[in-house]
Amino acid sequence: MSEVFTKNHIKINLDLKDKDAYFRYIAKLSIELGIGKEEQGVYEGLVSREKEFATNLGDGIAIPHTKSDYIIKPAILILKPQKEVSWGNDTEEDVRIIISILSFNEQGGNTHLELLASLARKLVDEKFKNALVNSVDEEGIFFLIEQALHS
Repeated sequence: MSEVFTKNHIKINLDLKDKDAYFRYIAKLSIELGIGKEEQGVYEGLVSREKEFATNLGDGIAIPHTKSDYIIKPAILILKPQKEVSWGNDTEEDVRIIISILSFNEQGGNTHLELLASLARKLVDEKFKNALVNSVDEEGIFFLIEQALHS
């Protein structure tokens, strides 16, 4: 899974305006890292998925994701805002960490589901979840996500 997630995929201390700005940042970052091939297409994939089903899991965690023809290779991006971000309406809990899963459309493949399942299994563990949400450095976040992907 090392190509799917590297330390370059972690961005901390971000100060963006709102959820939409984070979607645009993810799309731009995907191009910079060679994950996506067209920024607007990646952005629209994230927005479209969010409209189908909200990605705010609660407990300060959002998992915006897309499976798109605009993704060249699957990846996980971790974004850590400086301050909590509103991720929906007033009843939803604000987000403290963003875990974005980007996957390409593949015939008969299940990379997207495998990545999501790996993270979901660990995110039910309260100790893991709290450590991830409260981590403020790249090394700590990298260790926790690697642990989740290899468990």
